[in-house]
Amino acid sequence: MLKLKPTPDNLKKVRQQLAQFSCLAVPPNLTHDQKRSLVDALLWFSHLADYETLGICTETLAAAKAATEAYVHKLAQPVNLDLPPRDGSVYLKFNTLKGAWYLDDYSGPNRGVLVSFHASEPEYDLVNGTYGPFPLDLFD
Repeated sequence: MLKLKPTPDNLKKVRQQLAQFSCLAVPPNLTHDQKRSLVDALLWFSHLADYETLGICTETLAAAKAATEAYVHKLAQPVNLDLPPRDGSVYLKFNTLKGAWYLDDYSGPNRGVLVSFHASEPEYDLVNGTYGPFPLDLFD
């Protein structure tokens, strides 16, 4: 995790780093160093936020489950999802505050993980937002 003070300038820099992925249909291929930097930024925002909401679009339920469990393990707490069987591409939404999930079929072109941070403290307002898509295997 980044060891930054949550000043407005630092919040803006990290927000810009995460926002560069916005409007992509699929996450880019990242080098090891790029992944490490991205993980650090996500973990720092997670530390400042009250909770996260994840949105995962994948080709299979197994990939969605694995990505969700990996992200939630790093951002909040370990979780083991018990999801009903489903064939084809899926959309899986997970709320780290409630531990609640929503699963549906997905026919769109987007793939990857969207992370929404929710911070209630006014000084952390720049943390609030949805970022991604990020690679499914970012935390592997």
